[in-house]
Amino acid sequence: MESLEVIARPHFNKADLAWLTDIRSRRAGSRGSPYFTLVFANLSIAPAAFVKTIQAYTKGFHPIRFRLRSALVVPEPAIGRFHVFLIPDEGFGAILKLHDALHMGKLRPALRQDSPYLPHITVATTPDYTTARELAFALNQGDLDIHGHFEALEVESRVGQDIRLVAEIPLSKAGWFG
Repeated sequence: MESLEVIARPHFNKADLAWLTDIRSRRAGSRGSPYFTLVFANLSIAPAAFVKTIQAYTKGFHPIRFRLRSALVVPEPAIGRFHVFLIPDEGFGAILKLHDALHMGKLRPALRQDSPYLPHITVATTPDYTTARELAFALNQGDLDIHGHFEALEVESRVGQDIRLVAEIPLSKAGWFG
């Protein structure tokens, strides 16, 4: 079954991107650059209609800047694992408002009702709470301060492990006074 997802793939400085990519690969089994997932949709809606809906819902949203300064352990009981998320201290509200706007109208059924949305980048996944907690504690005791921003959203199609880019949707550029 095809699912459509909306992600924001941030821009980071070279050293932070290398560190994030490395820790995600080693600790979370994630390949590729880090991202925020904004919509998980298993809806019966054609990709072209989905893209048009996302374009309509993002009108008026400007590029978002954020800073990752905190790590948080989040359980996922359905799979018996614990994740370590990096949470933005700055930009949290802007990302949350974008997420909420993307789940209106036709996409409301895609909103997860079993847990609140936390803007995050996953840096670790483990079946052991203590391991997750120790990593989060170490990150929070360090000098974690990663600046990033994103200027566009990506719509991806996922069938099993196959992921395909469907569209890139730029966020509005700020004007002279925006």
